[in-house]
Amino acid sequence: MTDRRIRLFVETPLAAGVACALASPQAHYLVKVMRCRTGDRVRVFDGRSGEWSAVVDVAKREVRVLVDRLERAQVKARGPVLALAPIRRARFEWAVEKATELGMRVLQPVLTERSTDERIKKERLQAIAIEAAEQSERLTVPVIAPPLPLAAWLAARALAVPLYVALERSAAPSLLDAVAAEGPGDLLIGPEGGFGPLDRTHIAHAKAGVAVRLGPTILRAETAAVAGLAVMAMAWDARASSPGAEA
Repeated sequence: MTDRRIRLFVETPLAAGVACALASPQAHYLVKVMRCRTGDRVRVFDGRSGEWSAVVDVAKREVRVLVDRLERAQVKARGPVLALAPIRRARFEWAVEKATELGMRVLQPVLTERSTDERIKKERLQAIAIEAAEQSERLTVPVIAPPLPLAAWLAARALAVPLYVALERSAAPSLLDAVAAEGPGDLLIGPEGGFGPLDRTHIAHAKAGVAVRLGPTILRAETAAVAGLAVMAMAWDARASSPGAEA
């Protein structure tokens, strides 16, 4: 019996004794790509019940995993909401992958004055987030929210944490300094070409909004998202590790 250290996200609620039939793409991946055989061990998680060790069972018509041992207890989903204006598809998908690795809790596409007309394919983005969660050993998978106009999202946003707004060519404090002063929060990144005048008006009236800069150079939107989330990931991790933090 070999522990392959392969991780799979499954929709089936997990517990000891559960037999989970894998979807065709996962079954193909295990058997044809990773060459798993009956008796091999893999890790499975459902985003709610922790990470479990499971035994592969390859039958003629299906591939199952037989769940038997809890490896890691579930933790509360933490991390920022990333509000990101749509950009070209390949770059947007890359940003989703890296943002998942960096602990993004929710992706909120926001429609701005200068957003591209790229269609947001939620199922495709969710699949990318799942794969990134599997590979980065996360216990949760980010939520991919439906696109919203920037003004509508700002009006509806919960005010539990600050909203850091990355502005280019700005005299605002650095994100690092702002997070040190205000604590971890959510992140808003504009489209290629930056926010338009109407966007900036909405942002100026946003509650809990904090303007920040991400360095001395002009970054592509996807680079800005990753740079900002790297700072935020360390801040959220420090909060989770502090005495009295919720489990």
